[in-house]
Amino acid sequence: MKTKTINRRNTASCSAKTLYATMVLTLLPGVSLAQEDETIRDLTRKPNEIEIGIANVSGDSFKFGEYSGFKDEGAYLIGNINLTSRGAPLSGVTTYWTLSGTNLGLRSRNLKYEYGDQGNYRFSLEYDQLAKFRTESAQTVFNGVGSANLTLPAGWVGAGTTAGMTQLTGNLKRYDVEQERKNYFFGFSKVLSQEWEIKANFRHETKEGNKVVGAVIGNSGGNPRSVLIPEPVDYETNLFDATFAYTTPKAQFQLGYNASLFSNQNNSLVWQNPYTAIAGWAPAAGFPTGQGQLGLPPDNQFHQIIASGGYNFTETTRLTANFQYGRMTQDQAFLPYTVNPALLVTTPLPRGSLDGRIDNTLLSLVLTTRPLPKLNLRASYRYDDRDNKTPQAQYLYIGGDSTNQAVTLASDRARTNLPISYKQNQLKLDADYAIMARTKLNAGYDYEEIERSFAEVDKTREHTYRIGLRRGFAETISGGLSYAHSERKNTGYRDVPFLNSYSPQYIATLAPGTQFDNHPLLRKFTYADRDRDKVRLAVNASPHELVSLQFSADYNQDDYKNSILGLTGTKSQSYTLDASIAPRENLTIYAFYTYDNFASDQKGRTFTAATKLAQATPVVSASDWYNTSDDRADTIGLGFKMAKVGGRLDLGGDYVYSQATGKINTIFPGALPMPDLVSRLNRLHLYGDYQLQKNSSVKLSLIHESLRIADWAYDNVNPNTLANVMTTGQLSPNYTINLIGISMSYRYW
Repeated sequence: MKTKTINRRNTASCSAKTLYATMVLTLLPGVSLAQEDETIRDLTRKPNEIEIGIANVSGDSFKFGEYSGFKDEGAYLIGNINLTSRGAPLSGVTTYWTLSGTNLGLRSRNLKYEYGDQGNYRFSLEYDQLAKFRTESAQTVFNGVGSANLTLPAGWVGAGTTAGMTQLTGNLKRYDVEQERKNYFFGFSKVLSQEWEIKANFRHETKEGNKVVGAVIGNSGGNPRSVLIPEPVDYETNLFDATFAYTTPKAQFQLGYNASLFSNQNNSLVWQNPYTAIAGWAPAAGFPTGQGQLGLPPDNQFHQIIASGGYNFTETTRLTANFQYGRMTQDQAFLPYTVNPALLVTTPLPRGSLDGRIDNTLLSLVLTTRPLPKLNLRASYRYDDRDNKTPQAQYLYIGGDSTNQAVTLASDRARTNLPISYKQNQLKLDADYAIMARTKLNAGYDYEEIERSFAEVDKTREHTYRIGLRRGFAETISGGLSYAHSERKNTGYRDVPFLNSYSPQYIATLAPGTQFDNHPLLRKFTYADRDRDKVRLAVNASPHELVSLQFSADYNQDDYKNSILGLTGTKSQSYTLDASIAPRENLTIYAFYTYDNFASDQKGRTFTAATKLAQATPVVSASDWYNTSDDRADTIGLGFKMAKVGGRLDLGGDYVYSQATGKINTIFPGALPMPDLVSRLNRLHLYGDYQLQKNSSVKLSLIHESLRIADWAYDNVNPNTLANVMTTGQLSPNYTINLIGISMSYRYW
């Protein structure tokens, strides 16, 4: 029914404009009927517009064209259209069609057609395409990039480390890491009566390309060997939703159904092992007979029923409710324990598939009321139940396609899957009161309780208290200050995943005090006790009718006060100053500066199986390490807009400079200092639109952009730099690109 309401508003707005135009014209003597029709048209309808041109890019850069599509040097077509056909004003014709398209010459294009009868029905068709370009500098020795089976080149010489692979450098080939998404959309809506409306939408999406994934062969903390390889992306998703809507002035109700069906054309990724067998591996796992296999995202489905509505008890009191019930399922057949046929498998898989199922129930209620002219109240409740009904089974898995299967349940390879579930209850209360003219005081309280299964904590509870003040000091100055404090506590921390996933036979073999994977003093930050403080300040000022100033400041701090190991604290702050001035009627100049900073502190402890018991209890140990990170970004922007220079020319320009620096400091015996992570962006954009005639113009756009990144994770890291990891050798993005575009625009009614 929302569409019907919008249509009514559009009709009312259009009628108001037409009435206004008619009233104006009646006051202008000597206006002809033709001039009258043209004036009404200009006030009530947008013109059709067709734009076509050419753009040229000076160089190659995936990062520059990451989403826009301008990734290669050369020429590109500029194509944009916006066409509309509607009945003439006051004609009584309500049918219409629209055709719009943007970036039609690029791989970030969109084309949409809509046909309908205003206030009655609507059909829409849409095609949307978006490419994501990640890097053009990745390298690999494998053949079969883009497929699900990667093989080594002929004459490959295996070795225990990359340094011994004499054929590695000579067989490297570059490949592009990119994905492209295509969407095909069909939509329909129909107003059945004054109160009822039906909507239905269908979307078919494909995603193709590749991404980089880490592939590992090995079975312990000391013997893994890995390669970074291209993973094929060939996904298909079908989305469907249908809604019945009922609307009256007092009550609104919707009943809907959603479905999502996902399929992956590749079940797994298999690669030939370039490493020879090392200690801890079965000989057949190494080159030339060994292979590795990764499971890829499995086919799955999601179905959901939605019911929502609202009721206006009075003009000042309203209740809204939303109920959702959904089910996710996944029953794709399991891959075998190992892809290497020479490895011994004595116990088969306990099930043919996961037969995964999660039922999700969501209920939310919101009540708003204004009991007094100066007092507004809001209360909301949210219940979210994620009920994981996936059956459990014990799997005697093989570690990294590298060893024979264990023959006893007293092995650390006997593991049971854990169907993690949670229930969330959340209550929010808000109130604001006008304590005096131009001044409002607001306060609020939030309570959240989350109950989890198979997690390190059974339950967390969080209380949040909020207060704020908004004040208008004068006609030209206003501002606000707010503060929020949260306290989260858990009901007790223990390594539940370890105790519930390993077999009782294996746990019985462990010495007391060593029955853990994660250190007993470690706290995961999502479950850990935490105090959080947030402060926000915002000021708006207009010291002159031609000048506008805005300032905002945010400060956030998290204190994990009971976490001896793990994340112990974070701080973030952000400041923005924005200014604009209009010294002339056709000129606006603006500028801004933003400062962002995020810092965190973390503590960990190094231990091995042999030192597990000794390192489990001391609060302070010689094996402790400390890590601090500090990320800072400064961004400056300047710009201007000039309209109708000489009566025909519109001009504009923007300049942005941004510098970000990341500092990582690790304190541990023998740890070397890490270089800073630095990125610098300069971007200048100048544009103009010159009106040749009343209905045509020429547009010019110039962009100069340079980016410099220093990232030690990529810089000087060749595929054979690391002994036990064959990397892609990709480079940090660094480029200077110039783009020039010129186009013609034609407008008509």
